[in-house]
Amino acid sequence: MKKLLLIPFVILMACSSVFSQGTIKNNSYFNLTWIRPIADYGTIVGQESPKNLLKYYKNKSGDDLQHYSGALNVGANFYIHPIGWLIEGFKAGLCVDFIDLGIDYYRFSDGIEKNGKIDTTNFNDLTASYSLNLGLVATISPVKNFYIDLTAKLCPTFAVNYFRIPSYVKDKDGNFVFEYRNPDLEYGGYDIKDGIYNVPTKESEDTGIGLGVDYSFGFNIRYSKLSVGCEWLLGNLNYSYDSWDAQKIHNQRLKVKIGLSFE
Repeated sequence: MKKLLLIPFVILMACSSVFSQGTIKNNSYFNLTWIRPIADYGTIVGQESPKNLLKYYKNKSGDDLQHYSGALNVGANFYIHPIGWLIEGFKAGLCVDFIDLGIDYYRFSDGIEKNGKIDTTNFNDLTASYSLNLGLVATISPVKNFYIDLTAKLCPTFAVNYFRIPSYVKDKDGNFVFEYRNPDLEYGGYDIKDGIYNVPTKESEDTGIGLGVDYSFGFNIRYSKLSVGCEWLLGNLNYSYDSWDAQKIHNQRLKVKIGLSFE
């Protein structure tokens, strides 16, 4: 019976010895990030609009579409609660992204009907963002110089959106068959009713300011100074424009990171 009681103790000691080789210290990091819009990115809440802005532009323009999306990220991990009495090689604390600069840019061509003729025009949709992120980090170090981080963050975000995109007038019955974003001028910015085959008759151009609090979940794998990771960003941004209606826009993105970590 006494030997049986020793089994859990031996297992616990074995686990402790496995994790005892790693040492975890406060560290700072610098990441370059590739971003992919996912899920309902770009959807305007409460209005008829594309369900994913990247897929919409891709379906509309095909190989003509140019899309660039990335970020620069600088931050630090501050560990405040080692749990050495349970598992040596595990620490939890706070993570702060002091700088998180992102960009999402689309460029494509489309024909606009002008005086009975179709003129090809270049269009742009650019969003630049900055966020100061604060969250929790839990780190495991199973062997020396090897670390696995799990993170959860709140991401207060400021963004600027500039667009110059095709737009469409209302139909003869006064119904807005396209996304309706400017009531004063009575035209919309997206063709989403008939398989995006309609010819735009106008173009829209405006700049908006977006604010919101997103949240993210992710992980990093670090060996020595090299770090790779992945992060899922979720939330909404509230935009106000000069001439278009205020909008609440989904901001779901996948972020793949590679960078350096310094203790």
